[in-house]
Amino acid sequence: MRPLTATIGALALAGGLLGMSLCGCADPGGLKVSGPAQSPSVTSGPVFVAQTVPKPRLRRPESLDIGKDVTLTGLRWRSWGGPTAEASGEVSGARCAPACRDKPVRAEVTFTGLVRHDRVGYYSRATVSAEGLPPGQRDQLRDLRLFVPQG
Repeated sequence: MRPLTATIGALALAGGLLGMSLCGCADPGGLKVSGPAQSPSVTSGPVFVAQTVPKPRLRRPESLDIGKDVTLTGLRWRSWGGPTAEASGEVSGARCAPACRDKPVRAEVTFTGLVRHDRVGYYSRATVSAEGLPPGQRDQLRDLRLFVPQG
C-alpha cells in the first residue's frame, strides 16, 4: 500500500503546484478578454495582379495595362508570389510620353504591396524603372497604384 500512497501524494503535490502557478499569474479580477477574435492570417495561396473589371485577374502576365496611360509588354518574371514580384520588359503609354508613347522603352518592373483577400493575394503597387526616359518621366512611373478588388 505504501507505493500507492506515495503516488497519490506526488500527484496531489504536482496538482497543487500547477494550480498555484496558474493562479499566481492571474489578475485579481480574473481573465478579461475584449474585442473580436482575430482570424488567422493567410500567408499562402495564389497571387494575382488585377485589372479593372471586367478584365480577368492575371498571374505572371506577359502584358498589362496599368490604368489608361501605362502599358507593360514582353514581361519576363524573375520572381512572383512573394512580397515583391520582379520582371524585365518594356513600357509605353501617355505617362512616359513623348519618349515612349509610340515606341516601347526597356524597363524593369517591381510589384509590391501584397494584399490578401480570402486566400488570394493581389499586388497593389508597381514601380517601373526605364533608364531611357528623361528624369521627369521616370519619376511618373515610380509609384503606380494597381487595382485591387475589395474583399
